[in-house]
Parts: sequence; structure tokens; C-alpha cells
Amino acid sequence: MRLFTPPPPLLLLVLLELLVALSLALPEGDDSDVPFSLRYVPGFFKQGTASVKVPDSNPEHLGLLDNVTWGDVEAYINGRATQGVQVKLFLFLRHGEGIHNVAEAKYGTEEWERYYRKLAEYTDAKLTALGVQQAEKASERLDTELKRGLKIEEVVVSPLERTLHTAMIAYRNHKGIPKHSMEWPRETIGVCTCDMRGTISSKALQYPRIDFSDVWSDADPWWTPDHRETDSHINDRARVFLNRVFYGHKASHLGVVTHSGMTHAAMRVIGHREYNVATAEIVPFLLEDTNSMHTIPSVLSGKGNN
Repeated sequence: MRLFTPPPPLLLLVLLELLVALSLALPEGDDSDVPFSLRYVPGFFKQGTASVKVPDSNPEHLGLLDNVTWGDVEAYINGRATQGVQVKLFLFLRHGEGIHNVAEAKYGTEEWERYYRKLAEYTDAKLTALGVQQAEKASERLDTELKRGLKIEEVVVSPLERTLHTAMIAYRNHKGIPKHSMEWPRETIGVCTCDMRGTISSKALQYPRIDFSDVWSDADPWWTPDHRETDSHINDRARVFLNRVFYGHKASHLGVVTHSGMTHAAMRVIGHREYNVATAEIVPFLLEDTNSMHTIPSVLSGKGNN
């Protein structure tokens, strides 16, 4: 049974995305105009269950509650599908330690924001040796859980160097899992040179296993040296990103390699409690479309990337 009969929605989705992109240069607003009906499902993971203390970074089994298995997660996804409700699992992985993280720790946040974050040496910041080791540990954690029943059908990654490198290490033993890069899950945009990306043409050569076809500009279209993206804007960017992947991708089990700013924005918009996310920490989000038992918003229901 069809849950919706959309008009040509892909054009509407593109227009919606363009409006959010243009809003990066505008003053912060109070309300969001982005249609959004995705909500976090509690009761499966410690990180997002209010009755449980927030665990230390990278808890055992990626934070599954005691007596909860990946089979239980799968049963919930499938069971809700029979009721006409769409549910997907997103595994957010923050990149490993970058040279900019070391610099901020060395000079202090005040001096970092006053001076160092504007220096060219931190442009599209790379992983440190420790960051590489952290990504390797993330790979081990993912491998362990994949053997225990976790599913990952697709990986979506921010096009910044530190996330691309982290993704290739974390999923190094799973070359068959498709990997796509998108602008939407980037770090907070503007001012900090560490958040200005290099050209896609150079990245495509460096990371041939990653599909960059969804990145529409070779040069960075968003970063500016004099304006830092507001929380309101990154919240909207998180909404657009989650909408696009939830409704436009067939996969129901996705890895997302991203940044602390985007992870916090996702937490805010889906109703997940916020806490500090460490470098190379994995945070699971089980998301349910609260509107799907009725009708998916037509602006979001088109076919996107598969």
C-alpha cells in the first residue's frame, strides 16, 4: 500500500536545500522552516535513554542497554515497518583527533578563537598520529559489533579531510559497504580554517573508494572568513541532512562520519540529550518518522541517492 502520492518532489527538496544553504549568510532566526518529523527512539541505547546515566566515551557494544541486542533493534525496525512506520539506525562517528584539536588544547579556547583558528596551517585539518590510532580503535569496535549482528549498509561522510581519513580507517575491513560524501554533515561553517575544505577534485584522487557525486562544487561553496554559522543554522542543516538520507536513501542502517558540531545539532533536532562527544566516539541514533503512519511530507518524499 502506498503511503503517499508525491508530485515532482525532488525539485522541491533541492529548493529547500538551497534555501538552507543561502541562510548560512543571513542573521539567525528564531524558528525553523524545514519540515521535520524524525524523532529519537529511546529504550535501546544508554546514550539516549534519560533514565540511564550518560556512559563514558565509547561504551561496550556501542551503548546497547543491558539485555538489549542488535536483534532487538532489528526486530523493532521491522515491526514498525509492518505498522507503516519507517525507522532507521544512524551510527554517528566523530572524526579522530585533528591538528586543530591539539592546537586548541595547547593555546586554550580563548586564544584559539581570537587568533590561531584563523591561521592557514590548520586549513582542512588533518588527523594527528593519535587521531589515526583512535580511528583504528573505532574500526575494531565496529568490527566487533558487526560480528554480533549490527548491520551497516551504507556510510555517509563529511568531505573534510579528517572525516574522510577517519571513514577509510574505521571501515577499512568493509570495502563492500558503499561510501558517499555530502556537504550537509560538515562541521560548523566559517571563520575557522580547519573547517574550510579543499577541492573535491583532489579528494577524489586521494579517496577513490568514496563517491563524491553528491558534492556539487569543486571549491568550498560555504566557508567564509568573517561569518561563523549559528546554532540555528546548523540545526537546520542537520534537519536537511537527516531528511535527505532518511527519505532519499534506501539503506535503513547507516554509518555517518562527521563532527562534534553536527552531532550536537542532530541531538538537538531529534530530541536526544546532549553531552560532550569525544574524538572517534560512536553515537547511535535510532530514528523514527513520526509522520510516516500518515503521509511523508511531499517535499521530502522523492527519490534521492540510493
